[in-house]
Formats: sequence, C-alpha cells, structure tokens
Amino acid sequence: MEIYDMKKYNAFMKILVASIGIGAFTDLYDTAIVGGSSSSLIPALHLTSAQFGLFAASTFIGGAIGALSFGLISDKIGRKETFLVTLIIFAVGELLISMVQNFPELLTLRLIVGFGIGADYPPAITMLSEYVDKDKRGKMLVLFWIIFGIGGIVSDLVAYALLPLGALQWRLLFITGAIPPIIGIFMRRRIPEAPRWLAGKGRIQDALESLSRVGLKGELSTYVTKSERTKSSAKLFKPYILGIAIPLFLITFLLNVPLSGFAALTPYLLSGLKISSGYSLLFSATAFFGAETLGAVIAYPLSDRIGRIPMLLIGSIVTGVSILLMSLFAHASTAVILISLLTVAGVFSYFYVPVIYSIATELYPTKIRGTAQGLNIFSVRLAGIFGTFGGTYILTVYLLRGLLIIYGSFAIIAFVISILWLGIKAETSRKELETISEKFEEGE
Repeated sequence: MEIYDMKKYNAFMKILVASIGIGAFTDLYDTAIVGGSSSSLIPALHLTSAQFGLFAASTFIGGAIGALSFGLISDKIGRKETFLVTLIIFAVGELLISMVQNFPELLTLRLIVGFGIGADYPPAITMLSEYVDKDKRGKMLVLFWIIFGIGGIVSDLVAYALLPLGALQWRLLFITGAIPPIIGIFMRRRIPEAPRWLAGKGRIQDALESLSRVGLKGELSTYVTKSERTKSSAKLFKPYILGIAIPLFLITFLLNVPLSGFAALTPYLLSGLKISSGYSLLFSATAFFGAETLGAVIAYPLSDRIGRIPMLLIGSIVTGVSILLMSLFAHASTAVILISLLTVAGVFSYFYVPVIYSIATELYPTKIRGTAQGLNIFSVRLAGIFGTFGGTYILTVYLLRGLLIIYGSFAIIAFVISILWLGIKAETSRKELETISEKFEEGE
C-alpha cells in the first residue's frame, strides 16, 4: 500500500488505533477485575477457592471459544462486522454480571464476557496489521499493548478507590468495565472494511473505496498471494503453515501461562504474604501492570529496529529467570525483593508479547489470517485457564514457591523452543504481508 493523502491517512489511523486499542484496554481492565474484586466478591457470594479459581478461568474458557469461532467468522464475513459484535457482547455481559446473586449466574455471564473478549482479538489485530505500513507495523502493535497495559493499571486503581464501599465494590467494578466497550462501539462504526480482505473476496471496487477513504492506494493484485489465487482452501494448509503454527502455538501458550496468572491473581497472591488488600492492588497496578506498560514503551522503538525474534528471545529468558528467582523470596519477610523481581518480569514480558501477536498475523495469507490469529488467541486463552484455575490449585498444593517455579519454567521452555524451532526464519519486521506469506509458501 502507498499513502497518497497523509492528512487523511493519519486521521484514520488515530481512529483505528484508538478503537482497536479500546478493546485491548477493556481486556486487561476486565481480567484485572478478578483480582481487584476478590476481597469483596469472595465473601459476598461465599465463594470457595475452587469456585474463585473457576471464575478467574472462565474468562479464558469463553475467550478460547470466542477466538476460534470469530477468527474463522472474520475471514468469512469481514473484520469490521465481527469486531463490532464482539464489543456489544462484552458490554452487555459486564452490565449483567454486576447484578448476579449467586455463583452459577456469575460463572455463566463470565463465560459470555470471556467469549466477547476472545472474539475481539482476531479481527481487531488482523485489521490493524492489514492497514499499517510495513515499516511501522511492529510499532503499532506494540502501541496496542501499551494501551492494554494501561487497562490493567486503571482497573487496579479503580478497584482500590472503590474498596471503602465494601460489598458494593465488585458490582461497581463490573459496571465500570462496560464503559470502554460502549465507547468503542461508536468509534468502530466509522472504520471501513479492510481492503486486503475485500480484494481476497473479489470485491475490487469496495476495496478501492476503502483504500481511498483512508488516503491509501495500491495494486490490489499484490494483496493476493499465490495460494489465495487458487480455489482450493485446502492448499492453504501446507507444511510451511504447520511448521510455524505448531511451535508458535506452544510458545504462545507457555509464555502466557505466567502472564495470565499474574494478570488475574496478583492481588490474591500478594494477600497470601500478609499484604493488605489496598496495598496488594497498588503493588499489582505498579509492580506488574505498570512494569508491563513500561516494557511496552521500551519495546516500541525496538520492535522494527532489532527484529521480532531477538525481542522474543530477550523477553522470554529474562522473564523466566526473574520468575524463578522470585520463588526464592516467596515469604512475607522478603516481599520487597519478590515484588522487585515481579517488576523486572513485567518489563521484559512486554518484549515478547507484541511479537507473538505480530508473527501470528504476519506469517499467514490474508484468506486465513483471521483464523490463524484466532488459533493464536485460542492458545492464549488456554494458557489463561491453566494460569488461573490451575494456578489457584497449584497454590493450594505447592504454595507460592511451587507456583512460581512452574511459571518460570514455562517461560524458559518457550525460550528453548524459540531458538530450536522458529529461529531467524520467522523474522517478519519491515516486510510486506504478502512478501512474508509467499516466502514461506516457497519454502525459502
């Protein structure tokens, strides 16, 4: 794609990034509500540890289903339509959760909210990648995660501010969670359909109109890779795709287990070290979510400069080692050291988070790009189930030290797989999406 009207393009990109970013903000805001509401929700609904763990995991269970189904749907009916529906599902679900009276109602609605969150990522991230210039694609995806991190910070701070309200705290938290998606719905209505998707469907005139509306022009034939010019969708699932999909699925799962666990459970974990609910929320907001956001800011200029794979390797090894070291200080008397190491893990985790989402979008042809991103988000949601529900179980049996050893080991294993399986072959920075796809099809 080529920009012919910079003013129009810049105005469009601001709307696009904001409207897609609001979905990211909403995701972590809502995920953090689990830990942020624990001090009022658990006694209000008389939840057991197992029920609270299932409540935390239900977001990811629903998200796994939403990611797979809407990833496929976005490839069938388009990016725009799907990522409007997802925010509607999310907003309605959040409002209804604030009114539940028992655990079955809470769990059911939480699954629906999780479905909306998981469903939002495939069309949203795919559309962002398909509109952004190749030289800025990495930066824009990192910006997406900066907004994501801010959502976690704001969630914990709002939870802290509402603590004096006692039993009402968790209900008001969920009501506030519906505000960002409602705003996002109105913003997303102004965005045209992705031209790459339209061209792949043979809707050339519509694709040209989409390009023109945002100040872009380009030869539409270049938006269709060799495999997409064939009629058989089976030809899209070649060994080159599986050769990336399998290791990427494993890496994504392993790296997101500790992140999901910390995102949902940090205040809950810190309370076990005799830290008050208020301080647990403040430490979660700053030492983890704040650190993640700082890491994304640091990664912003580096992603396109040094490449995706080096960022993945640096982030995974430092995060893994930091979490393993945390296990040595899992006591109330050494909580300061543990929280400091959590900060380091948070910073470097956002060296790799944007990368695994970038690669999942960049390596695949347009026709299956949404489905591929859906598979990647499915892996993230599976990791969330293990990191939260599994995490609460591991915490009960093996205590905090055992949980941290498992979390850290997963990140180290992901580092090893990244070196042995992906390597430099998966480098995608500063390349057109079609060039990347064709390179892998040809087995280069």
